[in-house]
Amino acid sequence: MPSILKRVSWAAFSALALLAMPAGMAQAQPQMTVGGGLNPTQFAQPPGGGGRIMSVPSNFGAGAVAPGYIPPYNPYYPGQFQPFAGGALTGAANLVGAQGQMMVSQQQAYLTRENVRSEKISNKRKAFDEYMYEKENTPTAEMERQQAQKMYLSRARNNPPSVEIWSGAALNTLLQDLRRNAPAPGRAVASSMPLDPEMLKNINVSAGNGNANPGLLKDGAKLTWPDALSGPEFKEDRDRVSSLIDEAVKQATFNGNVDRGTVRQIQKDADTIAGNLKRNIDSIDMNSYIEAKTFLSNLDSSILALKQPNAGNYFNGKYSLKSARNVDELVNYMSNNGLTFAGAVSGQESAYNALYTAMANYDVALQSTTAANR
Repeated sequence: MPSILKRVSWAAFSALALLAMPAGMAQAQPQMTVGGGLNPTQFAQPPGGGGRIMSVPSNFGAGAVAPGYIPPYNPYYPGQFQPFAGGALTGAANLVGAQGQMMVSQQQAYLTRENVRSEKISNKRKAFDEYMYEKENTPTAEMERQQAQKMYLSRARNNPPSVEIWSGAALNTLLQDLRRNAPAPGRAVASSMPLDPEMLKNINVSAGNGNANPGLLKDGAKLTWPDALSGPEFKEDRDRVSSLIDEAVKQATFNGNVDRGTVRQIQKDADTIAGNLKRNIDSIDMNSYIEAKTFLSNLDSSILALKQPNAGNYFNGKYSLKSARNVDELVNYMSNNGLTFAGAVSGQESAYNALYTAMANYDVALQSTTAANR
């Protein structure tokens, strides 16, 4: 700092000396000394002796050697370069500017970070709102089950395909609805449909395993084999199955169940017949093949009935429906014994159609009575 003040003082002094010179005096071109000072001998006095020159000290301070004349510092002309004073102020200004820029950048970074946080919160809120919307509008499993029941019931009430009646599916759907809407004791529906006992003898029921169906065994266990299975290549297995079926029905009727070994042998022989039928498919027409496959499927269902511990109830009359006089009694009887409808076997289709008509009409009448009492 003292060096800067010294230079400024000297510049002011030089300016005063130059102003004292006459207007026509030729300006001398002083040179800087090796030590950095101004050589006073470079100022030549003009001819005529006008003006005066103040002596200039030669110890103008240390500095770099610069050729030519260096104008004095003019504080009102900031564009003039000064290597020490101007450089220091410029550096300080640059430092202050850099610090300010750093603070601005830092605040901008803070602002960007807060914007990111805000967007995260906004996205999280949107995701939560979407989750709640989907949760509120997505049907639950129970809602879907109830909707499916309504659809099946509507289908069962309005002339379903015959295959759904013969398989027992439509009858079981009506049975479930009649159980839910059963009238109070003593308040039977006047239009309760009467049922023919002979028709009920051809209706098959199942207890426990829904696939069990003793329909083939109702005629004294006398199996009527289809044409495709009447050939000599099936005779040995066919005769053994017929004999074992007869023995199994007798065991179930008197003992209440069937020996496991007997049931296993029947199943083994039935599987052998099914394998032989598949190997001879090229020599059997399509209708005969379908008839044989249906028979073997019904045979498998009968074997499942024989495997049940209460197989005797299918043959001793406990699971017989012929005692039900109307649809209301039929529903109560099946509910009390845990029974469901099994599929029809060949020749029982008309009985299933008649029972369906009676149950469908009764279900509609019961629904109307329930709605009127509300």
